[in-house]
Amino acid sequence: MRNIHRNRILAGTALALVLAIPVGAMAIDLNKVAFAPMAAPVEQAQQGPVQQAPVQAAPVKALPGTDLPLPAAIEAPATPAAPATAVEQATPVDPLAALDPADRAVAEKLRDLLATKADKLFASKKERAAVEAFYQKRNLVPLWLEKGVENARAEAVTAKMKSADTDGLEASEYKAPSFAGLTPDALAEAELKLTRTVLTYARHLQAGRFPYTRVSRNIELPQAAPEPADILDRIADAADAGKALDAYAPQQEPYRKLKAMLAELRKAGATKGGHVDTIIANMERWRWYPRDLGNAHVQVNLPDFTLKVMHNGQQAWTTRIVIGKPSMPTPMLSETMKYITVNPTWHVPQSIVQNEYLPALAQDPTVLERMGLRLTYVGGRAEITQPPGETNALGRLRFNFPNRFSVYHHDTQDKHLFAEAVRAYSHGCMRVQDPAKYAEVLLNIARPREHWTAERIKGMFGSAEQDLQLPTPIWVHLTYQTAFADGAGKLQTRRDLYNLDARTLAAIKSERGIVEPTERKREPEVATGAGTTKTTARPARPAAQTTLYQMQPTYQSQPSYQAPMAYQSPGHARPLIYR
Repeated sequence: MRNIHRNRILAGTALALVLAIPVGAMAIDLNKVAFAPMAAPVEQAQQGPVQQAPVQAAPVKALPGTDLPLPAAIEAPATPAAPATAVEQATPVDPLAALDPADRAVAEKLRDLLATKADKLFASKKERAAVEAFYQKRNLVPLWLEKGVENARAEAVTAKMKSADTDGLEASEYKAPSFAGLTPDALAEAELKLTRTVLTYARHLQAGRFPYTRVSRNIELPQAAPEPADILDRIADAADAGKALDAYAPQQEPYRKLKAMLAELRKAGATKGGHVDTIIANMERWRWYPRDLGNAHVQVNLPDFTLKVMHNGQQAWTTRIVIGKPSMPTPMLSETMKYITVNPTWHVPQSIVQNEYLPALAQDPTVLERMGLRLTYVGGRAEITQPPGETNALGRLRFNFPNRFSVYHHDTQDKHLFAEAVRAYSHGCMRVQDPAKYAEVLLNIARPREHWTAERIKGMFGSAEQDLQLPTPIWVHLTYQTAFADGAGKLQTRRDLYNLDARTLAAIKSERGIVEPTERKREPEVATGAGTTKTTARPARPAAQTTLYQMQPTYQSQPSYQAPMAYQSPGHARPLIYR
């Protein structure tokens, strides 16, 4: 009985051990089960009946001290199977394998050229890197070839570049290479040369053929060149590569009108010189400006002495202005007007303080007081200001678009100058004939629910300086248009007051260079007592200047194709105040 009782106890223990084993441990890993390969039926037929070897029963294992069999689930674990042999590494796929044999031969040469000669083929590191990345991305598939023959894409861009003169460019600078009868080596080189030519054409068409600093340092414009990678991607994806390339032409309406006028002149037989050159110089300068001038913007035409406000594609208002004299020209720039100052204080630029007022003060200690100017010393430096009032050099209104030249639009006491045909008398700033109306137009665009009027603005005139913010800044473009279309669509030309046409045309003939993006130089802003912000004036460039003595200067401007022109300042009993 004791043995039977002991056996039952041991059997119960074994059963408990079986139940305690995790189910996952009892699962069969089919991946580790090795199956013997089956012999082919043909081999069995040849070898005859298979002799079955006698199967010997394996000894049954028992629980220690009993004659009960040991359950299979708790038998000693089998020897772990050897790890599976690593899958052999796949043979690398040749990215050129799917190409037509003719294109594959060219692609192989492209790979060699990009590795050895790319720095000699392309104008800049940025352009070279973009071309290399573009061709690697497409597995070196040629852009301009198909089965070793020039494709429709190449024909389209070539045709477009042949008509470069319609945009005032020289077609001879954008000659496409021939692909006919060339070896793979020569085809690969022609492929990259056409790529380079297309990139050059798109850059010249959009941003110009040279940096504007070759013409003047008195310019601050975006002159934004297109990204080489974007050019290549757009042309590669376009259904019509010629139209894709044409999209890089300036989109401003004045440019498009000049292009149409150039075509008319050439149809009439004019090719070079005269109005043709004037139009080409103006088209080149338009490439420096933003492609989008803004839904609401102010456009100043310096040689025409006019300012116009554009809104929703229409002219909202226009007026006469006085601009900088040729010895102190008004700059070309694009900037945003942020606020209008009523009853402005004039902070005299240091150039005037040091060069004019302090020497005058040394001769006459009362001169500043008689002119209503105040002299103070800050950190040992003389500073001169003129408080708001009727005699202020800036008048009653100043229109602020902060820039490194410290120029702006403003009122003036010298209203008689607006009757002159040639109005180039200031030190760089622009005087507006009807500033109150100008403020009304701008405020009704920027703050349309407030119903501003010129009378309301005049009611604010007094001795306290006030700033009227423009919630949405309005772009101001100071342009130099010696050729433009008037309201009737007719060509108008103006004298080259600052000699910029002559310099632009000279640069077109002799200068070429990569237009690199430059960081815009913004003016530091400081808080005012009214809780708003203002931009501090830079002493490097006068914003408004006062001359102590009555002067009658003669200004000479001699464009290459026009006679000299003299500008006489009218005589006055009191000293002229130039701003």
